[in-house]
Amino acid sequence: MIPSNMISARRIFPIRRIRVGALICLALAAAPSPISTPALGAQSSSAQSAPIPTPERESPKRSMLREAADNLEKLGRSEKDGTKRSAYLQQAGAIRKRLAEGDFQAGHRILLFVVGDSALSDTFTVRSDQKLQLPNLPEISLTGVLDSELQGYLATQLAQYIRNPSVRAQALLRVQVSGDVANPGFYAIRTDTPVSDVIMNAGGPSQSADMNKTELRRGSAVVVPRGGIQTAIQKELTMSDIGARPGDELYVPAKPSGDRWQKIIAVSASIMGLVWAVVYLTDR
Repeated sequence: MIPSNMISARRIFPIRRIRVGALICLALAAAPSPISTPALGAQSSSAQSAPIPTPERESPKRSMLREAADNLEKLGRSEKDGTKRSAYLQQAGAIRKRLAEGDFQAGHRILLFVVGDSALSDTFTVRSDQKLQLPNLPEISLTGVLDSELQGYLATQLAQYIRNPSVRAQALLRVQVSGDVANPGFYAIRTDTPVSDVIMNAGGPSQSADMNKTELRRGSAVVVPRGGIQTAIQKELTMSDIGARPGDELYVPAKPSGDRWQKIIAVSASIMGLVWAVVYLTDR
């Protein structure tokens, strides 16, 4: 099982530097997929009770990501080792790309609640062009919008058509949890869900699970290798932080079984016995 100190307590980090450091650590351990850009407007207040709970943790803001990229670039410029320097600059570039492209890709779902408007209070899917089509309204582009900016951005966009809209918005992600977990399968989660919580939603790892080798897959490609996932779990980073996209697979492998190796040894011994028997009979 995951040690208790690795399981998310769903708390917001009290010190901003800790979150920036966590993002840098993840960048050094893995190559996050592209994701992010500028959002418009300030976050609107939600006066009435909405069916979308207030996020229990804070997604990284644009300023935090910029600081992480700046720090990585400084490390790269001062690093004498060419391989390390290239790694620093590459990860800084990945964060810059997230800031330019946004967190929302085709298949992301947006749970939207607009007070007094039942037509706009529903779940909507992001299209392949990173646009959101709401009923009776022009399409809204989410290109360049970070997860932390979503609610304020949509409030600003809807204010062009609705007077003083009270908006609540939450991004959802459908991912597969596979391997040595209690209940493998597909799960619809919030994008601000910590990686460790996603595994626990699938019943948690079994006693034979090898958490050190957990990875995030996209089709046949590994987009966040074992080192990056371990960093994400230790630092309580979210699925959005590691660049997860709809349809990605969080794979938890099993440790090599002792019984399995015993069987391999037994089969090998049997084969060797047959070989020696054949040699002996041939010599006679």
